Amino acid sequence: MPAWLERPWYPFVAAIYPLWFLYMSNLGQVRAVAALATSVVAMVVVAAMLWIAARLVKSRTVGALVVTAIIITFYAYGPVHDVYARVEGLQMAPASRWLSDTLIKHSVLTPVMLGFCALVITLILKRASRVSTQLTGACNIAAAALAFILLARLGMALTHQDEILAKSDEVAKLGDKVSVLGYNPDIYYIIVDGYARADVLKEYYGFDNSEFLTGLEQRGFAVNDSSRTNYYWTFLSLASSLNFDYLQDIASPVFADPMLVAGRNGYEPIGRLAQDNRAAHFLRERGYKFVHVRSSAHPTISNPFADEEVSCGNSLFEDEFFRTLTEISWLKAMGSLATNDLAACHKLRLKAVGDQAAKPGPKFVFAHFLPPHHPYLFDRNGNVLKQVTLSNQFDFQAKLWEDKHGYIEQIMYTNRSVTELIDRIKAESARPPVIIVQSDHGPNLVGGLRGPEARALRFANFAAYLLPGATEPVMPRDTAPVNQFRYLFNHYFNAGLPILPQRNFYSIYAAPLDLLEVTSLPPIGKTS
Repeated sequence: MPAWLERPWYPFVAAIYPLWFLYMSNLGQVRAVAALATSVVAMVVVAAMLWIAARLVKSRTVGALVVTAIIITFYAYGPVHDVYARVEGLQMAPASRWLSDTLIKHSVLTPVMLGFCALVITLILKRASRVSTQLTGACNIAAAALAFILLARLGMALTHQDEILAKSDEVAKLGDKVSVLGYNPDIYYIIVDGYARADVLKEYYGFDNSEFLTGLEQRGFAVNDSSRTNYYWTFLSLASSLNFDYLQDIASPVFADPMLVAGRNGYEPIGRLAQDNRAAHFLRERGYKFVHVRSSAHPTISNPFADEEVSCGNSLFEDEFFRTLTEISWLKAMGSLATNDLAACHKLRLKAVGDQAAKPGPKFVFAHFLPPHHPYLFDRNGNVLKQVTLSNQFDFQAKLWEDKHGYIEQIMYTNRSVTELIDRIKAESARPPVIIVQSDHGPNLVGGLRGPEARALRFANFAAYLLPGATEPVMPRDTAPVNQFRYLFNHYFNAGLPILPQRNFYSIYAAPLDLLEVTSLPPIGKTS
């Protein structure tokens, strides 16, 4: 047998394979550097474990099996915990429900999983004399096959990451350099992810949002109660609105590539359009600084094209990769630490946006806030919740959109925090600013709903505009996100941009670029 098959290196693959599988399953939504950094840490930890195990059991081959058992238990903790969490909602006998409730608690599940791991290790040690180099070779071959498949997928994805940037130079030069106000106002574009329109909240959540909407109107906002987002997913919606165009027109090479359309490999080039966008180019031409407030979700977690980036500090769980890794491994037992970290990060971002008001302008401030979208970190009063599912990227995670109570609690928190932010921006700005508060899409409720009805809820996004100096409505009440900046730039800078027809495109999570145009949607609350 070749020497490379006799040496037990398969535990290294066992440790890093889930990390890169996680990266590939969320391509474009998580950073490769996060997967690379955790892989390096995993390799160092596994090397240390192999060295210790080999000396304790006096055998490298047996030690490798012991370490692999520990690795599998580590990654199995999250799925096992979530299986029991999901069983809790089923109709079960009282004894079974008690077992489920008990095992959900980390203080109970941790010793159970440790006991299981110890049992497996004991069985391995009892059969240590039967562990041969042939078994090691077989494990190495299996690991090599997994590594090859993963590298092939990664290579295929990278070869299709074409660089598509919005052609913005001609658009940027349209219109006047100074707005009709006589000065160029600061422009705040605030995204509240997954925020539902008022009729959706009333019909499907039993929640009356009129107090918040009335408060906005009293502060001078025009509330769009008929808005419909143009795309189903965040990165598509933001790339379209920030470039005030349909993506099929400005990124046609991406949509013409079958490999990109068939899966999630097209996420990166479209996400880049949200970063290097026409709105920023247009405003830079007029002396604006593009300020990007980092979010906790791609593609807005960072922006190398911004003039200034604002982060919440050195937050580990700001990155979706680490949040998801926490959910799928034994790190889930550290959930409260991750929750507090992410909640503090959100509050720091809110403060950072408010801090911009007192700074010299003009500036274009873009901030993408994850709430009210899950994870549901806050109750209505802003208290940080303890038992929180941080990510739902995998099927074994709960369908968090169906948690209507958690969603409404975070809606109420968002209402309060956004209102306070608006008041601060208005109070500390030297001159009246433009503020757009908009959601990228509505909630993704599917339980008990027919397809057209569920899609109608997802397309029904929230939008409200504070437009200083406007003596008559600048944007019709049914303005779609794709036209928001067209109306804005036409009014303030006489850009002369044509208004695009309203179009809505549906796609599934597994293939977000495989777009299906939806030509009719039922009224909210109606199934046909």
